[in-house]
Amino acid sequence: MKVNPNIFKEYDIRGKYPKEINEKVVCEIGRGFVKFLNLKTKDTIVVGRDKRPSSPKLALAFISAILDSKINVIDIGKVTTPMFYFAIPFLGAKGGAMITASHLAKNSNGIKFVRKDAEPVGGKELQKIYQFASKSDVDAIDVRLHAPDSIQKINIKKDYLKAVGKFSAQGGSASWRKKFNASFDYDGDRLIIKNFRGDIIGGILADIIVKKGDIIVYDLRCSHAIPEYFRNKGVKTIPCRIGHYNIEKLMREKRAVFGMEITGHYYFKEFHYCESPLYALKILNEQTKKTGKNLNELAKPFTKYFHSGIIDFKDSRLKTQDSRLIEKYRNGAQNHLDGLTIEFSNWWFNLRQSHTEPILTLVVEARTKELLETKKKELKQFLLSS
Repeated sequence: MKVNPNIFKEYDIRGKYPKEINEKVVCEIGRGFVKFLNLKTKDTIVVGRDKRPSSPKLALAFISAILDSKINVIDIGKVTTPMFYFAIPFLGAKGGAMITASHLAKNSNGIKFVRKDAEPVGGKELQKIYQFASKSDVDAIDVRLHAPDSIQKINIKKDYLKAVGKFSAQGGSASWRKKFNASFDYDGDRLIIKNFRGDIIGGILADIIVKKGDIIVYDLRCSHAIPEYFRNKGVKTIPCRIGHYNIEKLMREKRAVFGMEITGHYYFKEFHYCESPLYALKILNEQTKKTGKNLNELAKPFTKYFHSGIIDFKDSRLKTQDSRLIEKYRNGAQNHLDGLTIEFSNWWFNLRQSHTEPILTLVVEARTKELLETKKKELKQFLLSS
C-alpha cells in the first residue's frame, strides 16, 4: 500500500480514516519514524492516543511496527496531547507518537511526532519520514495483538496532574472549568473559554507569568494590542507562523517563557515548551483569587482594538487571489511570514492557507468597530468575486 503524501501536513499527519490513513499506512509510517530518529535496538518511544473510535486500532498498528523494528514501546493509552508531551521527558524516551487529528472530526485521524524532550517534529522532517515510509514493506509487518508482556503500559495521568499543581482530577480541574466556563478540544491541548478570544486569554496568562526581559512568541493573527502592551513592559514579543511545531521551535530557539495562539493553544517553557491547558487554568484561578478581579477586568489591556476572529473560506478559487490583494492594498506594509499580512496605520489583515485543512482563513483588526465592519465587508466581497 502506498502512503498518500497529502496526509503529511506542515506539523503533523492528518487524513480521513480509513481511506487516507489506516492500519497498514500507520505501520509504514511507524517504520519510517524509527528510521528517521535513527533508533537503536532497545531504545524506547512513547505512544499515546486520543478518544476517537479509530485511535485504538491505529495505535496498535503503530506499536506493532515499532516492536517489529526491535524498539521498545511504552504505551500510555488514552491521554490528552499535553499528557503525551509530558510523558516523553518524564519517562526518558527517545521520542514518541500521539495518535490524534486534533480538533478535526471523528472520521479523521493522524499522528503528532516528537523527539527526545518532547521536541516537535514537523516541516521538512515530516517529508523525511514520508520518504522512509514510502519505501517500507508493509506486508512484512504483522499487525497483531501482542502478548501483554511485550508492551510496557504506564498510566501517566497522576504524574502529570502532580506536575500541574497537585490537584484532584474531580476537584481542581472540574471546578476551574466551571468557574471560567472553559472547555478543551478533542485531544485536550486547546483551552477554550466562552466569550473570550484565545489571544485575550493568552495576554492575561502572559501578564501573570512574564517579567521584564522575558520573551513571548505569539501567533501573528493575535491582536496588535499584545505586542504593544508587552513592549511597554520591557518584554520582547516575536510573531510566528501558525501551528504548534512553529511556535515550539521558535520558543526553543529564543528560550521564550511563553507562547500563544489565537485558537487557544498556550505554551510554557516549564512544560518543555508544550501546551498545558490545565496549568493555564490553574494560573487563571490563582490570579483571580489573588487580585479579586474577574477575567473581563484582567482582559482590558488586550481589548483596545476590534478584531474579527478567524473567518474561514472554503472556496478553493481564493488561492489565486494573493496577487490581486497585493495590488489592491499596495499602500500598506506587506509581509509573507505566514500567508499575506498587510498593515495600515489604523487597520490590518492576514489571509493564509490553512496548514491542516483545504481552507483559507482571514483575520481583520481595526481601531474602531465601524472600520472593522467596513474592511471585513470589503475583503469578503473582493475575495468572493469571480
